Amino acid sequence: MYDWNISYVATADVNNRAVSIPQGKAVGGSTLLNRMLQHRGSVHDYDRWEALGNEGWSWSGLLPFLKKSEIFSPPNADIAEQYNITYDESAHGTDGRIHASYSPWFWPSTEYYAAGAKELGINIPVDGQNGEALGAYWMTHAQDPTTVTRSSARKGYWDTAAERSNFHLLPKTHVTKLVLNGTTVAGVEFAASATAARQTVAVSKEAILAAGSLHTPQLLQLSGIGPASLLDQFGITPVVDLPVGYNLHDHVMVPIVHNIDLALQAANLQSNTTFAAEARAQYDSEKTGPYSTATGDILFFLPTENYTTAGSSLHDQALAQSPSDYLDADTPSSFLTGYASQHEQLAETLVASDAATIEAIPSDGTVIVALMHPFSRGTVKIQSTDPFDAPLADSAFLKNPLDVAVLVEAVKFARALFNSTAFAPLNPVELVPGSNITTDAAVETVIRNSATTVFHPVGSCHMGKQEEGACVDAQLKVYGVEKLRVVDGSVMPLVPAAHTMGTVYGIAEKAADIILSDSA
Repeated sequence: MYDWNISYVATADVNNRAVSIPQGKAVGGSTLLNRMLQHRGSVHDYDRWEALGNEGWSWSGLLPFLKKSEIFSPPNADIAEQYNITYDESAHGTDGRIHASYSPWFWPSTEYYAAGAKELGINIPVDGQNGEALGAYWMTHAQDPTTVTRSSARKGYWDTAAERSNFHLLPKTHVTKLVLNGTTVAGVEFAASATAARQTVAVSKEAILAAGSLHTPQLLQLSGIGPASLLDQFGITPVVDLPVGYNLHDHVMVPIVHNIDLALQAANLQSNTTFAAEARAQYDSEKTGPYSTATGDILFFLPTENYTTAGSSLHDQALAQSPSDYLDADTPSSFLTGYASQHEQLAETLVASDAATIEAIPSDGTVIVALMHPFSRGTVKIQSTDPFDAPLADSAFLKNPLDVAVLVEAVKFARALFNSTAFAPLNPVELVPGSNITTDAAVETVIRNSATTVFHPVGSCHMGKQEEGACVDAQLKVYGVEKLRVVDGSVMPLVPAAHTMGTVYGIAEKAADIILSDSA
């Protein structure tokens, strides 16, 4: 009911599996469904955006707006003391709309991961939010520290604007296309259902499209804005020929699971009804305990040099590739040009000390390792002229073998973490993929059979230079179209090494500033 129920197209690279990609279908979108990780990437992540031709979208250009969305709260004194949590107040905002707070209670396994990080020489920065999002750091969540409830876009933005006389929300309504007069957006067509009458609202100043990385390209294509060859297939008259839908990419993750000797684990909430009831009573009365944490209280974001000695070899493999080797044959020439610039940046990231290439997400006996900067690029395409049909989203997971090679090294890191002396008291025994899986080839097979999404699709209407296949400029205006901007995760040219919610809030705040400046 609250999810669009979309899956990525099944491909041979993930053993013909159709990977589900949840997308929030409610006021507040995916901020109502996600794990509430409210943070941002490193300086390197956003400086690459500006290097690709997006003036003003560097770390320094975006940071004020990342902070503007935030209501930061320091950790509770007992948690801060127990786990030696530090923070940098200058990196945070306090007058925003979305809470960023630390959990009031951590699962006991957390301390073993912190100790394991130190043993393996992994840096624990003062605050991963100050641009140094590298190493193992303590994570803030979009959680109100007073009520210990989710801080969503619905609560933070809609609820505070609901009474405005010039703001009208139409729930349970589906946008079907943009109405164009030549190349100018004149209106927005919508309907309550596939069988309901279509209605139109006129556009006076401009329309802002914020339907997300899968539905925004679909709506543009249905409106005649997209690859002419694709639109022609469906009898849609191309208004503006743009590579809308290209450059789709997403973080890819693989689980490594161990049995550990630890009495108190998150799984107890499902296996022990008495424990679950006691935990719920503790949450209701004290706002602490197992139900007060969204988990993910410490996460690892690691440069290649932190987890493998294969960085130079991976870099050499990247340089040996032609950027077009693993792109679709129908890829527009302009995007081929732009992806060549991306590919160069991605290759250098493999040997950069200031850029994380993997994430490790720990929870009791499980570590999920995730690829932060995939080389593979997919597409979003309409499958019919019916806006109520889901778009065809091809993530191209693991299409480029470099992505698999990085994940193989990430699996080795997870194993090294469990084999550290810090974990010895827990007697870890590997269950998945299993201690019998030893060769790189065997690990690759496991990866292709189990890889899934971290739920961060981006890039399908990305920002950049038009001659390099971008769809919007640095003002978020759609190329070749008047009175239309895109403001959502689809405009990211490259996904940051971070969960994307915080970055999307920053994009939205910066977009608001741009629009207000243009209207002044």
